[in-house]
Amino acid sequence: MPRVDELTEPQELRHCIRDLVALSTLPAIWKDYNSRQIADSVAAALISMLNADVIYVSAPRVRDDAAVDVMRTSQAVSVGSSGHIERILRGAWLGSREQTFAIDNPLGKGTLQIAAMPMGFGGDAAIIAGSVNPSFPSETHRLLLGIAASQATLAIQRWHVEAQQRRLASLIERSSEFVGFARLDGTPQYLNKAGCELLGLSGIEEMERFNIVDFLAPDERNRAHRELIPRVMRTGRWLGELNLRHFKTGEDIPFLVDWFRIDDVITGRPMNIATVSRDLRGQRQLEDNLRRLNESLEQRVAERTSELADALQQLTLEAEERMRADVRAQELQLELLHASRLSAAGQMAGALAHELNQPLTAFTNSVNAGRRMMANAAPRVDTVRDVLDEAADQALRAGEIIRRLREFVSRGETEMRLEKLPDLIREASAFASAGTGDHGVQVRLSFDPRADAVMGNRIQLQQVMLNLIRNAREALAESEGRELDVATTLLDDETIDIAVADRGSGLPDDIAEHLFEPFQTTKSNGMGLGLSICRSIVEAHGGRLRYEPNRGGGAIFRVTLPVPVER
Repeated sequence: MPRVDELTEPQELRHCIRDLVALSTLPAIWKDYNSRQIADSVAAALISMLNADVIYVSAPRVRDDAAVDVMRTSQAVSVGSSGHIERILRGAWLGSREQTFAIDNPLGKGTLQIAAMPMGFGGDAAIIAGSVNPSFPSETHRLLLGIAASQATLAIQRWHVEAQQRRLASLIERSSEFVGFARLDGTPQYLNKAGCELLGLSGIEEMERFNIVDFLAPDERNRAHRELIPRVMRTGRWLGELNLRHFKTGEDIPFLVDWFRIDDVITGRPMNIATVSRDLRGQRQLEDNLRRLNESLEQRVAERTSELADALQQLTLEAEERMRADVRAQELQLELLHASRLSAAGQMAGALAHELNQPLTAFTNSVNAGRRMMANAAPRVDTVRDVLDEAADQALRAGEIIRRLREFVSRGETEMRLEKLPDLIREASAFASAGTGDHGVQVRLSFDPRADAVMGNRIQLQQVMLNLIRNAREALAESEGRELDVATTLLDDETIDIAVADRGSGLPDDIAEHLFEPFQTTKSNGMGLGLSICRSIVEAHGGRLRYEPNRGGGAIFRVTLPVPVER
């Protein structure tokens, strides 16, 4: 530090006194400044006091505040160059750790004389001044730089402490918890806004008339006085539940109380008793609501479980009943199919009697002829053999007719097997012509060689074809063009089509719309079940039965069946 007698020039002495006075006034200005504003203010003052070319102030990050880097220059510097110059000055200071040294001038040509003064933060915090003046820095410059560094350090530290205190005070005041502290004798000294509102106090003035024990519910005070407060003084802390009283309503309020002791950081002696307590009413309400909800939920689960058990039992009974109904329906369907075939057989009975009469008459004649031949003295064996062969053929013919009728009217098995479609249709056509008379109806059968087999029940499919062909023959009984076409066609790789087409009068629209419904018939003596049964049989075989008008007049019934997998 220069002595006064070293300042020989009165002008220099006046300047030094002026600068010292100016530095002494800065802390008053910095009262409401943050760390960056303080650094910028001291840099602006020093650039003028030291007549320097550059002043750089660097302060590290303190707690949650950002680091500070401020630079002032005597000439204009672009934004891009500013950061570069700061890095040069900072690097030169960290590299030398000397208070005075020289570097190449980053502002222009020549050499820049450097004077650095560390700040009281430790590490790399400093105020760095630079000038192109070869005599820089003088003792006066170093004096002013040191005073500025000390004052800036104190101001920045004070700002951080006060900012921390403000944040803490704001946190406590804004907290919804009960926060307060008292002297060791129990006299309250502070209570935050939430604490006053929770206990119904108007403010600190009203609070100061009480002791901390008065804040408790009457039945909690003896315990607190004898046990809890002594424990806090002895161990430093107590945490538990206590009831505090509301001063206006007298209500007991449950709190989770955290009492702790505050000791002097220097002497270690107890100074205050403090608390941070939480109102438990909301938590208790939530617990009660949750308990009621759980009870309600358990009850609802039990009721729902009972309902589901009843519903399951009911569904089980309904399923069993449905299974029995399905079995009964299948039995009735088989009975219905059987009855339908018996009905058709009854209609064919007369024609069948006529067909059986022919082979039986021929059989009888052959047997009588053989008997007469055997009565002769010398019958010819060859002739007798021929007669007996003829009789046997006629008997087999009669038996075949009876077998075919018996197969048709029997219940039949429901097994599916590969059947030759042309043979099946020929037999059905033969049955259909029996008992109805010829009526001049010409039946033309046309078979696609690619559609020669189907997978199905022979008796059931014959019943379908029999019903369709008989219906067509009856429709042609009073028509002029008595032609009936039955044709098979392979539609594609998966479908076979069987068409029964007549040239009769056709069907009215109102009848065609309900044609396949049970008990719908155009016959005076019909039951209206034939086509309904036919559709059920076809659909059971994986096919479809449908009706369409014949363009030339009449009707076409089409049966589509799947191509057998074997094909």
